[in-house]
Amino acid sequence: MTTLPQTTNVRLPRPVNGAMQVATPGGGGLVAGGALGATQQGSSDAWRVIRTHIWLILIVTCIISPLAGFGVNFLLARNYPRYTSTALIEVQPKVQALEYTTGRIPVTDPATTALEIRTQAAILRSEALLTKVLQNANSEVRRTMWFAQFNNNIAAAKADFEDSLSVTPIQDTKLVKVEFTYSEPKDCRAIVFDLISTHLENQKQSQVNTLLDRTSVLNNVRIKAEASLKILRNDMREKQVRLNVDGGSIGGVGSRLGTKDLELSALVKEQIEAQLMLGRAQGTLKAVADAIQQGQDPPGLDVVVQRAAPFLAQDQYTLRQLEIQRDLMADQYGPENAKYKALTRQAELLRAAYDTQLAEAKANGKVQILEGYQQEAVSAKAKLDGLNERVNNLKQDMGELSNSMVQYFQLQQEERGLVEQLKQVREQIEGVMALSSAHAAEEVVWRAMPEIPMNKSFPKLWIIMAMAIAVGLALSLGIAFLREAMDQSIRSPRDIAKIGQINLLGLIPDESDDPQSAGARLPVVIFDAPHSIMAESFRHVRTKLQHTASLDTTRSIMVTSPSPGDGKTTIACNLAAGLALNGRRILLVDANFRRPEVHRIFGLPNEQGFSDVLNAVAAFDEVLQETQVPNLAVMSAGPKPMNPTELFESQLLIDFIDRALEEFDHVIFDSGPLMVVAEAQAMAPRVDGVVSVVRAKTNNRGLLQRMRDELRKNKAEHLGVVLNAVRAQGGGYYRKSIQTYYDYANNGRS
Repeated sequence: MTTLPQTTNVRLPRPVNGAMQVATPGGGGLVAGGALGATQQGSSDAWRVIRTHIWLILIVTCIISPLAGFGVNFLLARNYPRYTSTALIEVQPKVQALEYTTGRIPVTDPATTALEIRTQAAILRSEALLTKVLQNANSEVRRTMWFAQFNNNIAAAKADFEDSLSVTPIQDTKLVKVEFTYSEPKDCRAIVFDLISTHLENQKQSQVNTLLDRTSVLNNVRIKAEASLKILRNDMREKQVRLNVDGGSIGGVGSRLGTKDLELSALVKEQIEAQLMLGRAQGTLKAVADAIQQGQDPPGLDVVVQRAAPFLAQDQYTLRQLEIQRDLMADQYGPENAKYKALTRQAELLRAAYDTQLAEAKANGKVQILEGYQQEAVSAKAKLDGLNERVNNLKQDMGELSNSMVQYFQLQQEERGLVEQLKQVREQIEGVMALSSAHAAEEVVWRAMPEIPMNKSFPKLWIIMAMAIAVGLALSLGIAFLREAMDQSIRSPRDIAKIGQINLLGLIPDESDDPQSAGARLPVVIFDAPHSIMAESFRHVRTKLQHTASLDTTRSIMVTSPSPGDGKTTIACNLAAGLALNGRRILLVDANFRRPEVHRIFGLPNEQGFSDVLNAVAAFDEVLQETQVPNLAVMSAGPKPMNPTELFESQLLIDFIDRALEEFDHVIFDSGPLMVVAEAQAMAPRVDGVVSVVRAKTNNRGLLQRMRDELRKNKAEHLGVVLNAVRAQGGGYYRKSIQTYYDYANNGRS
């Protein structure tokens, strides 16, 4: 047995200048600075994941999800059906006449109508109304299955009522849609009907109360006026009797007072007329002032406005023509037309200006009318004061008779005023009754009675199916990307780039994806099938190796892998054959003593070999064996030594490499798996470079990272990684490259 030296020299790896180089996923170049940029995920990765899991996505989305959706819809329709009953009510805005006697109804603006509609919708959802419906012992709601489930718990029923009830104003209409949803169709109809009926009854009762309040006030005024009239007529009869007894003549003709009596009679008539005029003026002034204070337009305001602002009529006509033109444009071009919008804006501005001018003209007119009535009252008062002074002078002459006659005529005037007031009050009562019955009672009316729903409002098959498909698609995509995130296997250059600080020397396709390599020996496919894609891939590895490390200084290369079965022997043989075909003299050494394969590949004996040379049992030249590949010699493993690790750690390995490089340009060692056997780790720091081989979808990133770190610890020169057996199918990486290569090679496209 050869005695090993105690200390050996270790071939140190070349120093690395700068950052490590990382191959791009396309395999077309090397990027300095690590793999940070290469690890970013892009749209291509997403599409690759989708293509890889396309059958999972299609099965879940197109088969499982629709079946699940159909099943869920069936279960929901069977166990949790929902029906919705719908009713429509129309809301008329509240209106009031300017005067009860005229019966005129002002036109309401759309804003007021919209506000009234929202108010009615809020009342329909109010707690007070819902509570009243639920507490009514005679209502149909209390006889429904829906109410029975709450065991007379009004609070719980009201909470569910609010959740199941929908009150929605319909846009651009005066309609309000009322809906109720429950599993029993008849209950839905009964609840909607009772709710709206109760609301309508409340509205009618409110109108009745309002009518009673108005008529009550007017009746009080009427009663007071009738009582005052009765008292006044009694006083008039008493004074008439007293005047007849005293000899006075009410008519004034043939009076015993002579000229003064006639003069007094004339003055009294004028005084009465002045008093009547003053009373009318003051009454009119008060009525006009009250009307203005209450926001009503006094009589004659339109005439005053027309006189003061005659241009308003023309503005109103212009505005109407503009609105007609706008409406025609809307029908012709639609509301989104620019001209229509401009014309609408012009109409709005003109309407605002017209309303402002009209309001200003009305305000000035009211002031003018009020001042006119004030002046008329002042004039009547002045005239009456003059007549009173003259009558007082005559009274001094005529005494109590004249005073009695004046008082009598005053009573007559008061009687006429009370009669007129009583007449107006009665007319107002009739006007309130007519106006309330004609308009106020019709604020909310039925427009569509609720019907028993025949079709389910929930579930809807198309909605459930759409949701199921969407959930299935999201779930299948989530599973696909989760599997992708959890999958640590190496399948593409990007997976190697994620590890960082590792050179990718090349990709070798799986032999089943290369039709031209069929029948060729896989370990020497570069020689047996030189035109195949696999041979081309090995040539790429050879070229990349030349760019990665200078082959003038990197002459001894060890080929290893993390674990058995990764194809390191195939890579080593083809790499050696590729370098030999490139004109270099190559020695391929089988350094895997545990599972030697090189001699079987080339059909050579294995009685003597590498182990004999290391142990000095045989000479170097005696164990060399030439192959059919030009410039390629092979040294088989030979008998398995007892101490392979010690041999590789000794000076004997260094001497062997020096001896081999005297005759050959390069020595390629096919070693055992680095993470399994110790001799591979012992050899790694003593060669110029190490090429590692990983098998796609077999090795994982963690194992490759540990191998990289192990080589660093041993101070070995890691030249790079060869990704072996890359599959093309199932969204694989290599399909397009294979197709492009053969299309180019066969058709000669440039």
